[in-house]
Amino acid sequence: MAPVPDPTPNPASVPDSTPSPAPKKVVEKGLPNNLMYKNRLQEYTQKSSLQLPVYQTFNEGPGHMPRFRSTVWVDGAQYTSQKTFLHRKAAEQDAANLALESILKRVKDEECPLIDAETVFCKSILNEFAVKVNREKPTYNSVQLPGTLPVFTSTLVFDGVSYTGDAGRNKKEAEQLAARTVILSLLGTLTYTVN
Repeated sequence: MAPVPDPTPNPASVPDSTPSPAPKKVVEKGLPNNLMYKNRLQEYTQKSSLQLPVYQTFNEGPGHMPRFRSTVWVDGAQYTSQKTFLHRKAAEQDAANLALESILKRVKDEECPLIDAETVFCKSILNEFAVKVNREKPTYNSVQLPGTLPVFTSTLVFDGVSYTGDAGRNKKEAEQLAARTVILSLLGTLTYTVN
């Protein structure tokens, strides 16, 4: 009687047919910077209490080989990508990048922009200052003022002193305005020693 062959193939004789995994793209902290411009622009408009960006993208190439150019409107200004792109998303990212660069340049060119013109960063600036001078971070108390429109004011305590900021359209803005009040006060009487 002839021996019955083993149906299980010898692993050494069978070529590996499993596909090798695709190389993983290493991305630090989320998306690469060139894919985050739209997100960053949207965050900026939200923090600044501005209307969200509006994109309009056109195909400027033939149907079989599209080339896209995008325009974004932010705070009444229009920013159009200078180049055309193979993908709609790339054109929108380029327009968002152009808008961000222009906005940041405008803010940088203004006098003391982070405090006088832009309240978005005042809480962060004050918190960083508190850490540098070894003080407790400020505590905020925000209240809605009576009336038909939602208007808020915020009072904060920093280094034992109470400060009240201008009225804001929401609690976040009121807290930023209160932090701005502290910063402007400290700039006038800065006697802290920063390590």
